[in-house]
Amino acid sequence: MGDRNGFDCRPGCGPTAALALLTALTFPETVRAQSLLVGASADFNSDLGCPILAVEFAEPLDLLVQSGAEASDRLDLVLRGEAEDPEGLELEAPEVVPAPGSSDLGVTRIELEQSGADLVLGISFASAMVTNATMSADGTRLSIAVAGAEDTGECLANLTGDGPEPAGPEPEVEAEAAETAPDEVARDEADIETDFADARAAITAEDYDLAIRLLTRILNAPENSRSAEARELLGVVRERNEQFAQAEAEYLLYLERYPDSEGAVRVRQRLDALTTARGAPPEPLREVAEADRATPEPADEEEEAPASTDQERPVEPSGISRRPSDAPEPAEDDREEEETLPKLEYSGSVDATYFFRQGTTRFTEFDTSRRSVDDFVLQNSLVTSLSTIGSYETEDYILSWRVAGAFEVDFDDDEENFRFSRLYLDYDPKGSELSFRFGRHLVRSGGVFDRFDGATISWQLQEDVSTHFQIGSPVESVRDPLFGFDRLTYGASVDFAEIYPDTDLTIYANEQRAGSLVDRRTVGFELEYEGEWFSASTAMDYDIYFDRLNYARVSGTHIFADRSTITLSLDFVQSPTLALSNAEQGQLGRSLDDLRDSFTLDQLRQLALDRTTASRSVTLTYFHPIDDTWLLNMDATIFDTEGNPASGGVAEILAPGQDYYASIGVFGSGVFSETDVVSASARYADTSSSTLVLADASYRFEPTERWRLRPRLRLGHRDLKRTGGTEIFAIPSMTIDYEIRDNTMLELELGGRLSRTETSTSRDNSTESYAFIGIRQDF
Repeated sequence: MGDRNGFDCRPGCGPTAALALLTALTFPETVRAQSLLVGASADFNSDLGCPILAVEFAEPLDLLVQSGAEASDRLDLVLRGEAEDPEGLELEAPEVVPAPGSSDLGVTRIELEQSGADLVLGISFASAMVTNATMSADGTRLSIAVAGAEDTGECLANLTGDGPEPAGPEPEVEAEAAETAPDEVARDEADIETDFADARAAITAEDYDLAIRLLTRILNAPENSRSAEARELLGVVRERNEQFAQAEAEYLLYLERYPDSEGAVRVRQRLDALTTARGAPPEPLREVAEADRATPEPADEEEEAPASTDQERPVEPSGISRRPSDAPEPAEDDREEEETLPKLEYSGSVDATYFFRQGTTRFTEFDTSRRSVDDFVLQNSLVTSLSTIGSYETEDYILSWRVAGAFEVDFDDDEENFRFSRLYLDYDPKGSELSFRFGRHLVRSGGVFDRFDGATISWQLQEDVSTHFQIGSPVESVRDPLFGFDRLTYGASVDFAEIYPDTDLTIYANEQRAGSLVDRRTVGFELEYEGEWFSASTAMDYDIYFDRLNYARVSGTHIFADRSTITLSLDFVQSPTLALSNAEQGQLGRSLDDLRDSFTLDQLRQLALDRTTASRSVTLTYFHPIDDTWLLNMDATIFDTEGNPASGGVAEILAPGQDYYASIGVFGSGVFSETDVVSASARYADTSSSTLVLADASYRFEPTERWRLRPRLRLGHRDLKRTGGTEIFAIPSMTIDYEIRDNTMLELELGGRLSRTETSTSRDNSTESYAFIGIRQDF
């Protein structure tokens, strides 16, 4: 199997790669019908200067707390689902996704598990790391900046608020440069020339931190005569400073902005050597300078380099006059590294889990004293699943894929079924602004709000502007057959990054058709602002076919000096998403084509409106860190839902009115040991059908390195408004994880539900028990 960090595809490996991909397409993913944890990837934030671990979720989540800022090889992040769910978001089993193979991140395991009413995303690293996590405005993408505790670069300085003292003697130019803030933009051409000369002097003195600050200041200024040179030199300095991910990002930016420049060949050679030999020590700066030196500009010839022991000039990509064909041949070692392409990388996990759930109901009628006992089996099935991500890279393109699905055997119903939550290929030709994705994938922007089968074409118009074109068929369930194309959706969106400082905008138009009929036709926008102390987002989706608002959201978060946060969100949602096909609801399986025999198009439009329910909500959330161990969180939601009129033979549904939800809880990390997690909360819900009070507590601890235990207990009391009765219930559970060996995990969960429901005429005592046992292998 493949190495998590990849391996070279040498002659004869093609059949192996094909077999791996065929296996991935044949088997599929996860215990849940729809995994909440979608996947993880490596990224880079040029503003922070940090490698980024990006984790994606299938549903919106709130980030409640992350473990402290101290360096650690374990990061725990507490997440919360929708506030209007009084019993919390439930995972049937812990979820695991493959860790990105980036050596800069050093991630060894990513796991999402239940902790009381909340979820805990646990991330393990190969060594101690300093981290900082932020959640996207839509709650589906978590970005975690990662810096090694021993790093000396700007990433660690940005995450901790202070950086290391410069090593070695300080050049005389440093005092003058220090008078200006490092992130200040150079004011004019004279300042740029001064900063560039100071940066070269700092490199000669091997003060790379100062050189990075000066070059970054040049690049923060508007495009100028030194921009290209500063971009290349910044990549070289970062590589020399062993900041390999940052160096790679700088080289990529250079090639995007200056693809036809004289230095493009040289930068591409450096990038190829860096990406194929990550971890190998970079060439000394002066050796690189010797290889790159060509006829300098007159101005450069007149400049005197600061004195040094060998009188060598620092690296400077300025004034290169040779044509690409005149570029020097790479060294023998470089040629060997370049010949490692094509390259195949993949990672993932495979597991098999057996589920069994049974129950007993004892029902008593007071008037007749009649008693009955009913035993039932709710689940008896085996789920085999696989999740894998991978890529195949050549000199001309990168082909990557993700497969996530499951094969389930139901022993009671004697049924078998496949389900796919992800199954797609990405094609990214090198040197092109276009990229392609084809298959079943998740889209939460551009007018597409969930999975769809089809193609997405992306075009990077310029650095801050990109467009996306989509065509395919919407997917309502992961059990839907692949590429059913019962409905066709197509549209386009444009992303504008930094249209205003810290502000991104997406605008889109989308149309969906059901046969010859327009199903939905929408336009909309998504606007996000991410400041240091305040963030906000707003989005709107308007259906111009129905002339109705389909979706609107406004949300804002303020961060206080003590790291407390308060968030206010206002939502308007049509459910299901407004579409002509909603008219099929309640029509005994008749399709739109069938309904056209009985209804006119205007009547079908009205039926669709009548079957679509509008709801409005207001949510206020507050998080407060009590100390380094404990976090207090509170939230409250008012939820108002409209009713549905009678039409087309479907009965009226009365408006349930307003529902109220509230919760208060504490979360503790490292309470009794370094790795334990404590969670306790109380929830209240007042809805049209009942009033619920719920207490929820859990404790996760590791008695040894290979064992992890998670006991949990929920106690609830519900007043039933419609029948005038009450329900009391208890839900105990115990989850046990045992690491058989590296990358092999045994998972066991036992639990049940005991409840007693009593009205004026009857009593219902119910017991339910469940167990699942599974084994998972990561590769």
